[in-house]
Amino acid sequence: MFYFLNRFRGTYGYFAKVNAVVLGVGSYLIYGNLYVSLAMVIGYIAGESMGWGDWIGQQCGSALRCGDEGEKNGIKYLASKFAPCGTDAYNKIALVIRGFYWWFLALLPLVCVVNPLLVAVAIVLLACGFQLSVSLAKGTGSLKWENAETLYGGMQDLVLLSLILAS
Repeated sequence: MFYFLNRFRGTYGYFAKVNAVVLGVGSYLIYGNLYVSLAMVIGYIAGESMGWGDWIGQQCGSALRCGDEGEKNGIKYLASKFAPCGTDAYNKIALVIRGFYWWFLALLPLVCVVNPLLVAVAIVLLACGFQLSVSLAKGTGSLKWENAETLYGGMQDLVLLSLILAS
């Protein structure tokens, strides 16, 4: 379901809230815990709201630069510990960290109803999948960014379905 919803989220900002509600309702229907589901909705919205445009844009063809993206949430600081700011390696690392922030906040409440190890694996897979989707979409012509969002939505579906089936 997120296969298409993640692309809509990228195009229309309000779809972030739609996606969050879909995640929360799905969680409630599967696990039956209202508090966990509400916490997931809040975590998804909080995690999704952080920026990432510079890092994706630079990997999709914009000139490499060291902007101020990620200064307020520490991503720039953390990523620059592994690679110089503004390099391709820095952008890739920053996206993985960014994906970790997003899904850590969204999925952490699940540790109350699902094996914490499964939740941790899902968070790491989704964090790395963020960068992987951008890398896979790099060779797809003028729709790189859009294709990356669609690919990432498919990865979300795969990981979340696997988490449900494994729990």
